Amino acid sequence: MDLDQLVRPIDTDYDLTVVRALDSPRLRRLMYTVVGLSHDSIDLLSTMSDRLRAVEGMLVRDPLDC
Repeated sequence: MDLDQLVRPIDTDYDLTVVRALDSPRLRRLMYTVVGLSHDSIDLLSTMSDRLRAVEGMLVRDPLDC
C-alpha cells in the first residue's frame, strides 16, 4: 500500500512512466525521489539545488532560457 497516496491522492503513473524513460541512472534516481511531492517541496528542492550549484562554482541558469 502506498501511504503517500492516502495523504495526497495524486495520480503519479504518467510521471513515473516519464522517469522510467530517462537514460541516466542518476537523473532517474533523483526524479523518482520527487514524484508525488507537493509544489512547496519541489520549490524547496530547487532552491537547495541552486545553493549546491553555487557552492560548487556552477552558474545557475534559468531553465526557461532555452
